[in-house]
Amino acid sequence: MSVAPTPSTAAAAVADARALTQKLSRSLGIPTATRLMDQTRPRPVGSTLADLFARGGLPPGEVVVMSGRAALSLALACCAETTRGGGWCAGVGLGAPAAAAMRDLGVDLSRFVCLDTPAQDWMRVTSILLESFDVLVVDPGFSASAGDRARIAAKLRDSRATLILLSGGGFPGSSEHLTVLEASWEGTDHGTGRLRSRTLRLRSAHTGEHTLLLPDPRGAATPSPRPSSDVPAGTLRLVPEPGAS
Repeated sequence: MSVAPTPSTAAAAVADARALTQKLSRSLGIPTATRLMDQTRPRPVGSTLADLFARGGLPPGEVVVMSGRAALSLALACCAETTRGGGWCAGVGLGAPAAAAMRDLGVDLSRFVCLDTPAQDWMRVTSILLESFDVLVVDPGFSASAGDRARIAAKLRDSRATLILLSGGGFPGSSEHLTVLEASWEGTDHGTGRLRSRTLRLRSAHTGEHTLLLPDPRGAATPSPRPSSDVPAGTLRLVPEPGAS
């Protein structure tokens, strides 16, 4: 025969539950879900790019939004460490990125799949690929509805993949937003020579402004050797060839 709980026994049960919760929180060091997400190890990126992110890398199970000039190059550079570490990355709606440039950025091409899909299918294709790939770089063909965005965000949390969107729009679960403010090339000397490096000035919603070379003269990402000057985006700086008088 069941006995209805008295106010005193109910209060005791609540006190016991609170005590157990506090004990587990102290033993795990994770008192809240937010702290749990903060302590999740990010996907590694190159040392130059790590400072761009609040947790030092790509957050698993979340959306990273990249916008502005050279956002695609930045996204590909952020995939390099994942592919070199044995992970898999995919691109959706990117067209045909230059394989040589991707290799220079450190991407292992044997672990990067680029899919040429109709713009109207990006949501469906992305949803399928999240089950198998570690990082997806997607140029959305259209703005998804609130319901579709929520479903993608839920699938991201389950799969622990990272979705890099080349778009300035908001997205549920997006914890990082990087905007390329300026992009200027250094290259030809008196109309001859070649483009050697590109200086990017970026702003992160969490870590502030950064300046880096992407690509540097070797094709990789390195810190900028000097502060960014007020040069319009896309400007060619004329610099002498090494050894020129």
